[in-house]
Order: sequence, then structure tokens, then C-alpha cells
Amino acid sequence: MRKRFAKTAFICLALIIALGGTGLGYAYWSDALTIEGTITTGEWDHGGSIGFWKNWDKHETFTEEEIEGWLGSINATSDWLGPTTVGGMEEMLWQNCKSDMQCKFLKQYLATRLNVESGLLSPGAIHNFATLDPHNYLGLGGSGTLSEIIAAIEGKYPEDPADSSAVWPTDKQYEIMKNICDDLNNTGVIYPHQ
Repeated sequence: MRKRFAKTAFICLALIIALGGTGLGYAYWSDALTIEGTITTGEWDHGGSIGFWKNWDKHETFTEEEIEGWLGSINATSDWLGPTTVGGMEEMLWQNCKSDMQCKFLKQYLATRLNVESGLLSPGAIHNFATLDPHNYLGLGGSGTLSEIIAAIEGKYPEDPADSSAVWPTDKQYEIMKNICDDLNNTGVIYPHQ
């Protein structure tokens, strides 16, 4: 009998030790963990799409007077765009371009310029567009600040458009510029704090 009691006591003791170990393990794994630190981030710059600008009066983000002022600034600094008013902007953005690549480009470019004027996109923001311009049409090596991109696009406008020998971009080149502007308008870029 004594031997049987010793075996039972030994099994009970082993169970008590095993349960104690399980409790310790559970307590260790369920303990709260606090992490402290500093994270440095950039700012997310996100522009408005063509749809955003053609429906500007539905979301009431900007006033007509503000947009008129921005269009005046764009008119003064762009060979591609202008002169236009809010009404002309809406007409252009609502236009069905079908397969006219120049028309598609101009709509995206107008949205990009409005995004810059309104502060939705920062002119100093760096954008990588190497996959959109694999043959370096803009001459920026696939990346640059938004100001550099705009200057490169403006540089593609013929010096004397009335001259019959003026060289206009091809449909493929218009498409490259359109895609870069579309990417800027819809996906935004991350830029570091200045």
C-alpha cells in the first residue's frame, strides 16, 4: 500500500510541477509588451484626378475664384494650356477624347497643373517615373521633382507652332506625358520634409 501511495504522490507531484510550468509559460507569453521609439516619415502628396477637377463644384473644396486665379497663373506660364476659365476647364475635362492622345494628355496635364497651384501636389516632390518613360523622352532620366517634370513637358512644346516644319510630339510621346501626369494625379508621391 505504501508503494502504491508513493507512486500516486510522485504522479501528483509531477502534475503539479507541469501545471506550474504551464502557468509560468502562459504568464510569460501573455505579458504586455510596450515599444517606444520615434518614426520619421515623409508626407503623402496626393493630387486630384481629372474627375476631381471636373466635379470641383460638387465637393466644394475650392471656390470658383480660387480656381480662376490658378488658371490665370497656368495661362501665364504654360504654352500647352490656356487661356481658359473655369467654364473652359470644365469643357476641356468633360470632353470625350476617344483616341486623340494629345487631348488625353492635355486633360491630365491641366489636372496636374491645378494640383500644383492648389497645393495638392508639391512642386518640390520627387517622382520616379522610369517605367513610364523607358526611353527618357522627357530627358530627366526617369525621375525628377514635379517642377522639373513640368519644365520638361513645357520644353516639348514647339518653339514656333505656326511654322509648318514645327515638330509636335508623336502619339506615343503624348501618351508618355499623359501617363506621367495621370500617375502624379492619381497615385501621388512621397517627399521628405524640407
